[in-house]
Amino acid sequence: MYSIRFQVSAMLVLLAGLIIFLPEGRRSYGELNVPGMLEAMEDDGRYLSVDQVARMVVYEDTTILLVDVRDRAAYRTAHIPGAINIPVAEILNPDWSGYLNDPARSPVFYSNGNTFAGEAWMLCTQKGYEKSIIMLGGMNEWYRVVMESTFTGDRISAAENALFEVRYRARDFFTRMNSMPDSLKTAFLEVKRQREAELIGGCE
Repeated sequence: MYSIRFQVSAMLVLLAGLIIFLPEGRRSYGELNVPGMLEAMEDDGRYLSVDQVARMVVYEDTTILLVDVRDRAAYRTAHIPGAINIPVAEILNPDWSGYLNDPARSPVFYSNGNTFAGEAWMLCTQKGYEKSIIMLGGMNEWYRVVMESTFTGDRISAAENALFEVRYRARDFFTRMNSMPDSLKTAFLEVKRQREAELIGGCE
């Protein structure tokens, strides 16, 4: 059975091949730099696991920007907290370039699986946005690993306990955020940040 990473790499190579053979009039996003793209595809740093993303969400890592590339209806149904919605068909719209080419943050693309996230990565990398990343497995993997995982052993190590704690917190955050109307989500995030700041600061 092929790994998710291998499947995504194979899909990206296929996409690169398709782009190369597009008629000139269809290459609205510029010329493909084949050696540069092949080099980028060899970099394992272009991937994050859902566990890595879950940790970044829980601790509100400001070095990434989660980008949901599904359609707007899917995004409204449920999305990872903090993610913005840029459907893959709009990835090359200049209005989004400030988000996708921000030197301070890496865009992390996800869709339901890997196909559309891989396409978004391909287009942005070809465009020269060097920090793009793919969340492997997309929302399907998020639900399997974060939302549905349970511990079934008799004993749990410290590392396993830390992993499941992050998953539980990410699951709780995801569930609460997606159960709220949009008008309350911003206020909820602000209260969450204030409480965590108080916990970090401690009592004085």
